[in-house]
Amino acid sequence: MVLQRALTGAATFFLIFGSMTGPAVGAEDKPAARPWSGSAGLAFLATSGNTDTQTLGLDLAFKRVPEPWGLDFTANYLRSEDSGITTAERYGAKLRGQRSLSERWAVFAGLSGERDTFSGYDLRGVVEAGGTYTVLPGPTHTLAFDCGLTWTKEDLVTGPTNNSLGALAGLSYTWKPREGTQLSEHLVWYPNFDETGNWRATSETAFQAALSERLAVKLSYEVRHYNQPVPGFDKTDTTTKASLVASF
Repeated sequence: MVLQRALTGAATFFLIFGSMTGPAVGAEDKPAARPWSGSAGLAFLATSGNTDTQTLGLDLAFKRVPEPWGLDFTANYLRSEDSGITTAERYGAKLRGQRSLSERWAVFAGLSGERDTFSGYDLRGVVEAGGTYTVLPGPTHTLAFDCGLTWTKEDLVTGPTNNSLGALAGLSYTWKPREGTQLSEHLVWYPNFDETGNWRATSETAFQAALSERLAVKLSYEVRHYNQPVPGFDKTDTTTKASLVASF
């Protein structure tokens, strides 16, 4: 609770500061669009004295806009300690290739892997393929839907390895009320064809405000729900994080 309040307080300060000082760039001042872009985010909090805690979060992303081929790569790491005892640790990576078919339609194929023993998984690997339809192309509002098939392999902390055929249905929305400020939502549902009750869903809501041309502060809230969790583990995990993000 103390950690969450500290993160929320720090995030609130930086978001207010960023909203007040973030650059307002006119359309005539916008640089030409680049096919490649990237970002790196860092979140860190440490306390000592009456409490001894440490939390570290790292995020890395690279993206190429489909022209007509595109690529998305993301990697993340999260670790938390309390009095020298690890209380949370999760890391993973995802790679997705895209092929634009028209202004609104695209196809994709991807591979991801994740380890989260505190949720019961030594490793979860997912192979995916499907299509994307863009309803709102931006620049102020961007809305796209994903639909495809998945093959999932799960190595559990306790129990056998599970292999299953399933699907994904996703929604990605971004609102940019002004240059350097954006609100986003990314929601994905993963049904399981082999065992219909064993579905899962993830949601990430984020707000980002620019502090300078290359630096921004980001506040995110992530929810991970497992309808049939590994025995002994909870159904829902949440993560609240305030990060400093550098774009390049």
